[in-house]
Amino acid sequence: MQFAFFNLITWAPWMLLGPVMGRVYLGGAAVWGAIMGVKGAGAIAAGLLCLGRRPRRPLVVATIGTFCYALPDIPMALHATAVWVAAAAFCCGAGSAVSGTFTGTAMQQQVPPELLARVSALGMFPAYGIGVIGYAIDGPLAAAFGPAAVFGVGAVYGLLSSAVVLTLRSVRGVTWVDKEQNEP
Repeated sequence: MQFAFFNLITWAPWMLLGPVMGRVYLGGAAVWGAIMGVKGAGAIAAGLLCLGRRPRRPLVVATIGTFCYALPDIPMALHATAVWVAAAAFCCGAGSAVSGTFTGTAMQQQVPPELLARVSALGMFPAYGIGVIGYAIDGPLAAAFGPAAVFGVGAVYGLLSSAVVLTLRSVRGVTWVDKEQNEP
């Protein structure tokens, strides 16, 4: 459920209003493209750092990575310069790589193969089914309350939801499963 509302409240403003604000005050499409490239560089750098890593608590590490998703909304809410937006985007890319890597690994380790597609669908459907509503409502919300307010709410939700998920015993209790542990 975190990502259903995360995509609605935190990610949709970045994807919808980010390019608009990039044109309005950050310097246009070239600057926005560079910011998105820096986000990709963060994902590549963190992805490479994840190679061969076996964190004892993979979902804790993945959840810590989700804090980074909210970071780009902060400089956008504060009308910060492109350098600050790019730095936050780099962290966002890094966090997304860490989160995706260790969430996916934990799912493959913890969920029986015959149920993996079903469990994945139960997570993905609300994330994208509810999340897309943000693309329809963020424009009118930004017109009514201003883009800074929409970004600010997105940042707060993103950070708080990650903190709440981190407190869940079911997240903290998942441990790395070595291949030898799975073999009879």
